Parts: sequence; C-alpha cells; structure tokens
Amino acid sequence: MKKYEAGSVENFTYENLKKISSAFNVTPSDFLDEFLSANVSDNHKKNVRQCVSQSQNLSVNVSPNPISLKKSQLEQIKNDQIYIRELSSKVGAGESVDVDGIEIYDTDILVPFSAKLFKVRPQNTNNIRCMRVDGYSMIPMLYPDSWVIADVTARFSGDGLYIINFCGSFMVKLLQKAPNGTLYIKSVNKDYQSYEIGPDDQTEVYIVGKVLRCVI
Repeated sequence: MKKYEAGSVENFTYENLKKISSAFNVTPSDFLDEFLSANVSDNHKKNVRQCVSQSQNLSVNVSPNPISLKKSQLEQIKNDQIYIRELSSKVGAGESVDVDGIEIYDTDILVPFSAKLFKVRPQNTNNIRCMRVDGYSMIPMLYPDSWVIADVTARFSGDGLYIINFCGSFMVKLLQKAPNGTLYIKSVNKDYQSYEIGPDDQTEVYIVGKVLRCVI
C-alpha cells in the first residue's frame, strides 16, 4: 500500500487490487474511490480505473460473484462441475471442417460442464472430449460455437450421433448400419449431403467417437 501511495510501483494489476481489497474485506469497486484518493500519480489512477473497468466488463459473461454466494452454494457449483478436455479442432455440423493432413490432438484446455447434462454422471472422463461446432445443422439443432461432448472410443456401438472423419472432413453425423453391413451417414439438413457406404466400398470413413451430449 505504501509503495502504491508513493507511486514507486510502475505496474498496477487488478490481481493486486483484489488482494488489497480482500485484506480490507471489501470488493475492488468499494475500495477504489478510497484508494485513488491517496497520494497516487495520475498514471496509476488511470491504470487502476482501466483494470477495474475491464473486470466489470468481463463479469457480464462469467458466473455469479463468489462474494455474493453462500459457502453451501459455492460447494454446490464445485461439486456439479465436470472438466472435459477440448480437442484441437472444431467439428463441422456439415462438411465445413477440412482436416485432411492435419493432426487432431488433445489440448491443455479443460472446459467445465454441468453434471446435470448427463443422465448418469461420468465417473471417468479419460475418453471424453469436447469440441466446438462449425456450421449449422437441423437435427440435432447445432449452431456455430455450440459444444459437442463425445466418447472418443473409435468404434460403432449402435445407431446414433457420431463424430466422424469422412474423406478428410471432420463432422457430426447420424450413423445407421443395416444388417447387410451398409453404413448410412445421414444429414437431415438439406444443405448437406447424406451418404451410403457398402461393405466393399473403399471410401475412407473413421469413427472418432459417439456423441454423448450437444450443448447449444
């Protein structure tokens, strides 16, 4: 505090303001007016205001202020969240994501989702991944920047919605398999093509995983 009052600290950060506010048991905005009334240079005041302004703008898109929540509510949020690793590529609702020759890999990003999205809370998320959607589809109703959560076990486990690599396009499609081995790749959106692949066809289709949930 003395260093800031004397103007001897060049870079004022919002993180430091939060620490100081916490020490006085107030919010950064409550503490700001009193702090700026101290002997601080104009540059420091401008820097502080910018930090707080940025944090207030960000608060529109984040979860409720933890200060306003009870301990039991914070515990509820913590216990409800499941962290799922994001893949490096988006996935197309149609044929919009071309991954021919591009390696798709696990990122270091863990995205929080509510356990209520699942009928049964996954006990093991080692094979579960999430991807952003690119393009539009009608069934399921997918829009750009929707999320698809999938079990990335590369096998067909009954008719349903899958992530597939079809001839170099990374996409979400409805797969149905006939008794004779014919695989139907269906798109309900009229703007995208459906496909029929026989057992002896040489078309390259790779199953990446089965979709567990779509998050709009």
